[in-house]
Amino acid sequence: MIATAAIVADIVLILTHRVRAVPDPGKYAPWPYMAVGLTGCAAGWLVVGRPEAAWDDLFLALVCGVVVTSEAAHAARALSGRPWVGWATALVSGAAAATWLLPDPLPFT
Repeated sequence: MIATAAIVADIVLILTHRVRAVPDPGKYAPWPYMAVGLTGCAAGWLVVGRPEAAWDDLFLALVCGVVVTSEAAHAARALSGRPWVGWATALVSGAAAATWLLPDPLPFT
């Protein structure tokens, strides 16, 4: 449930950035945001109680928590103009993606 809301928010943020932002002539390197997203996934996995992971759930969590999160973090950084917003988006979205690994829709139930 949390991961679904986070991925929808990430997609809305990315689409808003694609529509509103002026194209940046500089190159964009997603690796730092990917690293923070992966760190957020690991932290979220620890917070929700280290659930057992099947390969299909792990793949979904990593794609949402690393790939989509890095693009959403770049969009948040570009739209807000503040670097900390991108880092916070990457960390929180990565942690939210770890809830894909839970057997129940909500953690702590």
